[in-house]
Amino acid sequence: MRAKVVVITAPGHPTLLQSGYLVRHVAEYWRERGVDFELTTNPTATPGGDIAWLHLDVTKVGDAYRRAAARFPVVINGGVPDIAKRRTASHLVTRDDNWPGPVIVKTDLNYGGRADDWGYRWLPMRHPWFHAVRNRLPARVTGRVDPRGYPIHETKAAVPGWVWRDRRFVVQRFLAEREGERYAIRRSFFLGDREFAYRAHGPEPIVTGDDHAEWERLAQLPQGLLDFRAELGLDYGKIDYAEVDGELVIYDVNPAVSVDGPPGCVIQREIIAELVPGFESFLERAGL
Repeated sequence: MRAKVVVITAPGHPTLLQSGYLVRHVAEYWRERGVDFELTTNPTATPGGDIAWLHLDVTKVGDAYRRAAARFPVVINGGVPDIAKRRTASHLVTRDDNWPGPVIVKTDLNYGGRADDWGYRWLPMRHPWFHAVRNRLPARVTGRVDPRGYPIHETKAAVPGWVWRDRRFVVQRFLAEREGERYAIRRSFFLGDREFAYRAHGPEPIVTGDDHAEWERLAQLPQGLLDFRAELGLDYGKIDYAEVDGELVIYDVNPAVSVDGPPGCVIQREIIAELVPGFESFLERAGL
């Protein structure tokens, strides 16, 4: 009898298993080893199986999806219903804090407030034209910001007053890791008992996963990060972080990750090769 994995995702992701997400590479590898992967976008009509994989590229997983996954013996990321910055980012500040240094303004929702676009059930709201028009409007109206352009202020006194009153935004100490004159970010990927972490460098204060012309793999993760992952219950996903003056700074958590870099690049091949075998730990958990 073949093992069966049901990937539960949002209506906007009907081609998830043909996408650039890491789950596609997991499915390609394990299908050859006797595992079937079936995708569903309807939580009220979820087929049966051995393992449920909650793979929703949204900030907060709806109750219907969680109930659908709970019927399975094993659930991947069943313990990560909410990745909002208020829950996951460290070193957040309030208007009354005494922090005297620079700050960065971010959206509470993931990816500048844009990750949840896939979750819209009304099709026109998922159309690229709709978002192109909306992205031209001020952040104060839309609650969205290009994550590459999160505003950085020298002090929190420079943060506009409306930001503090708007729950769609958070303010974080701007604690940046440096490599000489360049900025750096650390990214750790997880799948079961496997992990892959690297540090990337860039000339701008905000370094993203695409800015890795210069990068090196990290041999060891800090215990604080591993403890944070366990506390979240993150079976699969990514944590962006930094180490600044010996202090762990958590920037972002994502339980629905793409593989970094252009197709076939070195870092992408290494991430896939290291992480994909980690799916075996879930098969073992299911007794398969």
